[in-house]
Amino acid sequence: MSENPRDVPQTLGLNTKVEEDFVMPLTAIKGALELLRDFPDIENDKRQRFVASALHECARLEAGIEQLAESVYEAGRRSLKLEDDLESDPAQNEYNDRVHVLEDQKTIEIDFTDIHFVDSETVNAVYDAIEHIVASTNRKWYFAVNHHGCRVWPEAWVAFAHRGKKINFMYSMGTVQFETGRVVPENQKFRRNSAGVEVKEAATREDALAMIADLRSDN
Repeated sequence: MSENPRDVPQTLGLNTKVEEDFVMPLTAIKGALELLRDFPDIENDKRQRFVASALHECARLEAGIEQLAESVYEAGRRSLKLEDDLESDPAQNEYNDRVHVLEDQKTIEIDFTDIHFVDSETVNAVYDAIEHIVASTNRKWYFAVNHHGCRVWPEAWVAFAHRGKKINFMYSMGTVQFETGRVVPENQKFRRNSAGVEVKEAATREDALAMIADLRSDN
């Protein structure tokens, strides 16, 4: 199958962007670190130049990641035709029934069962429902998240991480993720995710709610 000539400039542009924003900085950082590793007695002024070079490339890499996150997230927003969505009733979001408020347990239960986050569009549709419902309560909650059968494709990871971090940072006092059939060590400790929120994994919904009850009793 022959390549469409109209696609060539876009493909070359993407390859150049990846090369400049990611491959080149990573190569430079790796090279500087290998030199510092292999020549521990290198003169201090040269060492400082290698360190400065690596830090400069780290900044380039960070900028590239930020631009990627913004472009992916905004692309998903555009695909949802956000202007029309802003005029519509958020109560009509098809994922609203995936979010349940358990008032007596101070918990928001989120059901990701069998959702395949294949792109930013799906991520934004789901998280718009979560954010609308949670924000309307004007308070923080514990979160129980059912991940059974849930899959996040590479194309959706940036948007998924961004939206999840925002929800956790703004509204979560602690999160338990559960997945039916998952084997979880009894002594597994709570960890903190990138938003600084405690997260633990459970095998069942009952286990997850019991863990949240323990969290509530400690606070």
